[in-house]
Amino acid sequence: MSYEILLYPRTPGQDWVEVLEADEVDGPAMDLVTLNQGVARFRRIEARLREQLTEPVRTWVAEELDGDILGELQTKDSRLRVDLYDRSALVSAPYGGPGAAVHDLVRQAVEIVAAETGYEAYDPQVGSTFDGSFDDEAGQASLSRVPDQDDLWAEEAPSHIDGEMRPTDAATASALEGQVVGDGDQDGPLDPRAERARLIQERRQQLLEQRRNPAALRRRGWFYVLLGVIFTAIGLMRLSAGESQALTWLFLGVGVFELVGAWLLFSQARQAEPLQGQQSSGSGQSADTVDDGPDDGPDDTVQR
Repeated sequence: MSYEILLYPRTPGQDWVEVLEADEVDGPAMDLVTLNQGVARFRRIEARLREQLTEPVRTWVAEELDGDILGELQTKDSRLRVDLYDRSALVSAPYGGPGAAVHDLVRQAVEIVAAETGYEAYDPQVGSTFDGSFDDEAGQASLSRVPDQDDLWAEEAPSHIDGEMRPTDAATASALEGQVVGDGDQDGPLDPRAERARLIQERRQQLLEQRRNPAALRRRGWFYVLLGVIFTAIGLMRLSAGESQALTWLFLGVGVFELVGAWLLFSQARQAEPLQGQQSSGSGQSADTVDDGPDDGPDDTVQR
């Protein structure tokens, strides 16, 4: 087992006995809004923790409304564990003796969870508010207790099916409540901010490719021709009428600039046509050589 620090919502002056009793009372069923808000809060906790950690991390987030847990995080080496529930949180790690380095990780995790949730930390080993210290006697006793949490780094993740604990193969598991995602998994982004940045980058790349399309270049070229002709015609009419002020030369300058831009776009379109033909033929060849055989590569994602 691990040295555990619990975090609960607590009103000023409220006794911890009342807090623990309130936690035993069943709360309202979690709805979709609460689930989404809780998962977002867990992702913020995760992002801040990753700034402090230098070791691999695995996480799990809830995808269904049939439980009270929103997210789990576990490190590979120190075995630091953070669990966020709908009305509480838990930070734990194997006790390493007085002055162990993992204690600093626990303190940092408690501070981050408390800051993101507004909860207060409680040390059940000593029965009082957690002040950042660890009781050595209680910590040594915790080492002999049996773990009651799923190990996110286990080769097989247990699934809760029909009220029984059944081992589930990582390669064939079906997602019942959520998904365990390791640092090496590219299919499940760990940080929503990184996912948004990736989507924005993909959209920018798509727009850039569209702008380089020969047909799109020619359309822009003709648009520039139209603008160039209009501005040049206005400038020439003003010049023929004897108006040689700065505004007349501005119209002529803009018109010439637009016509030069149109010529450059038409030149780029001609240069892009051979490249587009090569990409089209290359895509056809790739499509003909796709291997539909089984993929024997490792899968770092464990579902449960």
